[in-house]
Amino acid sequence: MLEQQQAGESLRFNDIGKVFPGVRALSEISFVARPHQVHALMGENGAGKSTLLKILGGSYQPNSGNLQIGDRTMHFKSAADSIAGGVAVIHQELQLVPEMTVAENLLLGHMPSRFGVVNRRAMLRRARELLTGLADEIDPSTRLGDLSLGQRQLVEIAKAMSHNAHVIAFDEPTSSLSAREIERLMAIIAKLRDEGRVILYVSHRMEEIFRICDAVTVFKDGRFVRTFEHMSDLSHDQLVTCM
Repeated sequence: MLEQQQAGESLRFNDIGKVFPGVRALSEISFVARPHQVHALMGENGAGKSTLLKILGGSYQPNSGNLQIGDRTMHFKSAADSIAGGVAVIHQELQLVPEMTVAENLLLGHMPSRFGVVNRRAMLRRARELLTGLADEIDPSTRLGDLSLGQRQLVEIAKAMSHNAHVIAFDEPTSSLSAREIERLMAIIAKLRDEGRVILYVSHRMEEIFRICDAVTVFKDGRFVRTFEHMSDLSHDQLVTCM
């Protein structure tokens, strides 16, 4: 369940700028992503989508502008800062350790202990709780590397839930999934949206954008082009033209 102070809070990007040596990756990006919505980020390769997600996830720091969640201005200097701020970014390259068990991955950094020793029984119990309703078939004692890519992605989502993330960003989440795994992921994203979380969704697959998303922001060459607040106002051809 979302914490009371987070429920209903929007995510705002305020004049975000990012410069790398010789390259301006983002220029004055401003838009709002709202709770109870899946908000797509669209644009061709190099448009700035991944850079923006890395700023949201604390991997990059902007040269100008800031982020807001509700009325709180956020300055994420690391991934740990972003997680502590209620944000989870599910990257294409999953941030998990294949050699560790599912439970160890889920609770890495906050494993239950007793007298300084990891309480494995409590760890497995907590891991099962996190997987319930999301990936009930996964045994938390299983080595993560033995799972399918789709199952690993579910573990990544469960890990985000362990931190009670209010903002969850998905970067090309279906690129390596089977049709069945995609269907399951779509249902999970819809559930997260209905719980009142802010969901950002990056994909090149138009059919997914029109299926799961409620709003879309278009980028081009590191610049904001337009936000469409309602997918019903947007056609496939319009979206392609904007990009």
